[in-house]
Amino acid sequence: MLTISPVIPAPFVTYEEYSRISGLPLGTIKDYVSQGKILVKEKGKTKGRAFVNIIAMHELAAREAKEVLG
Repeated sequence: MLTISPVIPAPFVTYEEYSRISGLPLGTIKDYVSQGKILVKEKGKTKGRAFVNIIAMHELAAREAKEVLG
């Protein structure tokens, strides 16, 4: 069995950094967040920023891969 250990630079990243990492346009990321396809840490303050939860996204990807690969 193949084991993959991704390097996670930070548990949470900005939408801009996630765009750079994933290659997705910023508009697509915002759409996916609103659809629940990208998991985020909600803003703590009314003027705070939302951050993509990289750890949750890796977990989601691992579960999907396990379903496909068995």
